Amino acid sequence: MFAPPSTALSEAAAGGETAAYGVAITHNVPITMNDGVVLRSNIYAPTDPATGEPAPGPFPVVLTLTPYGKDQGESDPTRGDVGMGMDTDLIEHGYIHVTVDVRGTGLSGGTWSFEQPRESADGARIVEWASRLPNSTGSVGMIGESYSGINQLLLAGRIGAGSPLKAILPIVPSDDVYRDVAAPGGVTNPLLLAEFLANVPLSELNALTESLKTARTPTDLLNLVSVMVDHLGGLGVLPVAEIAAGGPAAYDGQYWRDRSPHNVLGKIVANDIPTMILGGWRDAFQRGGPLLYAGLQNAAAGRPVSAPMSPHQKADPRFQLINGDWYHNQLGQPTSPDRLRVNAVALQWFDHWLKGVDNGVTATGTPMRTVDKTTGEWTQGATYPFAGAVPTRMYLGGGHTLRATRPTDTGSDAITWTNAPLCTPSITQFLLLGSDQVELDKAGLPPSRCNTDDRGTQQAPHASTYTTPPLTRPQVIAGPISAHIRAKVSTLDSEWVVRIEDVAPDGTSKPLSRGALLGSQRVLDSSRTWTAPDGTIVMPYHPHTASSTSHALPGTPQSYDIEVFPMQATIAAGHRIRVTIGTNDSPALLPSIAQTVNLIGGVYDIQRGGAEASYVQLPLAAPGAPCTDTVMCP
Repeated sequence: MFAPPSTALSEAAAGGETAAYGVAITHNVPITMNDGVVLRSNIYAPTDPATGEPAPGPFPVVLTLTPYGKDQGESDPTRGDVGMGMDTDLIEHGYIHVTVDVRGTGLSGGTWSFEQPRESADGARIVEWASRLPNSTGSVGMIGESYSGINQLLLAGRIGAGSPLKAILPIVPSDDVYRDVAAPGGVTNPLLLAEFLANVPLSELNALTESLKTARTPTDLLNLVSVMVDHLGGLGVLPVAEIAAGGPAAYDGQYWRDRSPHNVLGKIVANDIPTMILGGWRDAFQRGGPLLYAGLQNAAAGRPVSAPMSPHQKADPRFQLINGDWYHNQLGQPTSPDRLRVNAVALQWFDHWLKGVDNGVTATGTPMRTVDKTTGEWTQGATYPFAGAVPTRMYLGGGHTLRATRPTDTGSDAITWTNAPLCTPSITQFLLLGSDQVELDKAGLPPSRCNTDDRGTQQAPHASTYTTPPLTRPQVIAGPISAHIRAKVSTLDSEWVVRIEDVAPDGTSKPLSRGALLGSQRVLDSSRTWTAPDGTIVMPYHPHTASSTSHALPGTPQSYDIEVFPMQATIAAGHRIRVTIGTNDSPALLPSIAQTVNLIGGVYDIQRGGAEASYVQLPLAAPGAPCTDTVMCP
């Protein structure tokens, strides 16, 4: 399934040159935008550890643009942080690190709006400013997590060719914000958006607290009061109410397209900005890493950005992916064993692209490193979907069986819609973003049962399960998954949630992945739907627009093609594969008020046989070769 691992990176030094510098901090440095708005930054520069004086340099600059408060975490003496959870490693190894409060946050002026296009214009100006800092080489890189990963990609696609921006390292970024988290499958999630909105004033409060600590003069305090007044205009900028009411922002329109990195991937390649992506199979942006990687590789090869990669496509080492089994907030935590690896990856990436060190970072034909969720084994490959993973239809059969042959009977199974809260991994993955798991890790406690056994979600009448016999040999599920459900529904709309599980001999049902679809958004865009040679849908793509909405004719069979988020997991011999077809994933998926009106009272009759039998498509393969790279694979 996977190419043999490259040894070039494992032979290279993990962190480049030896840490040789101290750290000097300059707070609240102003940067004036072209509309007169002043943004504030912190500059962390290398010093001579013996004298404390500025080191001679010059040094490349690594930039982080954040809405979470540029000073956050800086005062924690136990971590050696320089703000925003970033370690001092970069500075100690000869980099200037700059953190900037994005427009309308922290101590920066203006009004904030979620990933507003104006931020890219600000970012381009900041990159130019950073390249001209005293003691700068003129080369700039970017690093940051989540929001600060997304804005790297958006900026890299909008900055133009020939800029000082030479490389980026987005950590847990999104490919398509609408499909990743705002409305997976068209099921809007005002609760998740409201949670994010609630974090804005909390971040402001944190920024205020941290800024008061670093205010040096009366002028600093006056600036603080002034920008906080400006920020009040940005507290209602997420269109939560509009989404809940079924307004334009409930659909995939211009608002979301402006904020989705997928739409600028071709320009990132055209601008020649090498990109290292760190993603995770449990991340809130679970589908993001692999799709970003595929899009960048396709653009580099002159292929359509939104297409699947060809199985034999040569990979461009300028664009790389490390996809672990992390939650959104786990990567880089002090208790995470992968934290130091992230630092080593960053140093190796920037040493090559910003310092010109020949450390082997591009000496690989397999720049995609991924981990198996169940074995923890790292593998290395070149293409996504994974080469060698065969799209295989597994049909829903009578007696709640899951089998490789089309059923000859024409029976059906009925489930009913509910919006009752469920105990599922989605609570940790999408609502808590892994924060609760971080706390469990710190306390040395095992994961929540919601993340390890989901039999509670499989109960009739709200779900129906389909299970294989025990496997006679290990089987790997690797890549994008889809479900084709043929069903009659009793209401104008329907909500489908499909889960893939690993059932142990003792009956424990370990959740592996899930996907969702609002029935009225079932229309497919064939130009962006991935298919296998036999026509099996590998990854469905739905437009999710108001004009593509198609309500059901109750009692008439319809087909529903559901994207199940990708994964890589080995099912051991003696275990069984289970597919659960359910009707909700509350509270992580919460239909809007407008959607709920057409869902209440729904009964769905799943058709098992006939010409359009229901099935799931699983990309199946034999276990792959391990990745032995000590830097890029833990």
